[in-house]
Amino acid sequence: MDSTEGPLVSFCVMCYNQERYIGEALEGAFAQTYRPLEIVISDDASTDRSWDIISEAVEKYLMRPDAAEVVLNRNVSNCGDLGNWLKLCSVAKGKLLVKADGDDVSLPERTERIVAAWMADGCRATVISNGGFLMGPRGERMGRMWQVNAKFAAGAVMTFDRATFDVFGGAAYPRILDDEPFVRRALMLGPELVLPDRLVRYRLGTGLSSSLWRVRAPLRRARGDLLLALEQSRVDLEVVRKDISEADYAAWLARLDADRERAEAEVQMLDGDTFAVRLAGYRRLARVPLLSVWQFLRCAFLLPKPLGDCLLFAYAIVRYARRRAKGLLGI
Repeated sequence: MDSTEGPLVSFCVMCYNQERYIGEALEGAFAQTYRPLEIVISDDASTDRSWDIISEAVEKYLMRPDAAEVVLNRNVSNCGDLGNWLKLCSVAKGKLLVKADGDDVSLPERTERIVAAWMADGCRATVISNGGFLMGPRGERMGRMWQVNAKFAAGAVMTFDRATFDVFGGAAYPRILDDEPFVRRALMLGPELVLPDRLVRYRLGTGLSSSLWRVRAPLRRARGDLLLALEQSRVDLEVVRKDISEADYAAWLARLDADRERAEAEVQMLDGDTFAVRLAGYRRLARVPLLSVWQFLRCAFLLPKPLGDCLLFAYAIVRYARRRAKGLLGI
């Protein structure tokens, strides 16, 4: 696709202390077939060799005759996930912002397929999700990724209209995870588009939110971030209030209130010092079928921490084994 067929797109790579993986992530960025393209890389004040690896890789890439424009940014101090993404958005010029993390790998055709689907849909969508494959810390295949969409967000396989930055600007809570608040911003501005195409190799086990073995700590952090993200979304909702109907405004408020109630109940269950407190949090949550995964996890959280952590570890082992088997079978 040449410059007469599509808009300028920014392929955005976020990095923080990912020296083991950033080289592979950049190879995926540099292999993108779509044009016109700019590749924007933002390092969030890494303390390892990430920036050196980025600089060397970019220098070699720019010697190629087919190289796209590259924009580099290195934060003076650590800004956090959302803060780094906002900084990246501020220096990007593309109509669409294809998001990529420094430990994942995008297939060469990712940007091209996203733009083609977006244009075929009338350029309406403000957030576009694509599918992916799971891999472990060493690149081992772990089967197909869950279907990402606005309800089950994963920023590293999502693309945003730059209006999600232009309309709303910065954030009151820049250190939280960036997925949830930006998806909500996008949905306040327009519809979503979900692509089944598997265009990313998504790495598990290299961050708090995707650990293969730890369960309690990443869930606790994710729910704490979610509570702050909901506060951010309330601020964002006021920004667009004059542009949406009263019915839509009321629906958004109800949705944010329901999400907050659920997140607070989960935090209570995760952090409660006594069984009674944890049970109260459990009872605040919606019921799910007996013996489901979430029911098992909730029961584990109700128990005293040592015993509960044993059950969580057993769950992690089973989950790893199943994903590994799926990867080996190619499903």
